[in-house]
Amino acid sequence: MKNSVMIIFPNILIVAISASLFMYLADSRSPASITCSTVELNAMPCLPYAEGDKPTIDPKCCTGLQNLVATATSKYDKVTACHCLEDAFQKFPAIQDKYMKAIPNLCNVTVPFPLSKEMKCDK
Repeated sequence: MKNSVMIIFPNILIVAISASLFMYLADSRSPASITCSTVELNAMPCLPYAEGDKPTIDPKCCTGLQNLVATATSKYDKVTACHCLEDAFQKFPAIQDKYMKAIPNLCNVTVPFPLSKEMKCDK
């Protein structure tokens, strides 16, 4: 009896440790459910206002921002969305910070990071 317990215990311990490690890795390494294509598609209606071409914000901009916030639920999603916007700002140099910063308030949407050309996505 003593030998069978000594054989079973290490096997149970190995299974328990493996399961715990798998669950940890599955949670911490899960890929973002948001893509830059999704971010850009949702943010595109904001561009005319952000560049100062239109004096008022398009309601589609607010809908897109709401969609982004609803889609980017995990920390990884939020960082990914932030980096996507950061890259998009480089593509559109006419974007003005004063307009970008105003968009969340105008849309009445809480964004998990400040919208700015000087965004720090990894903080």
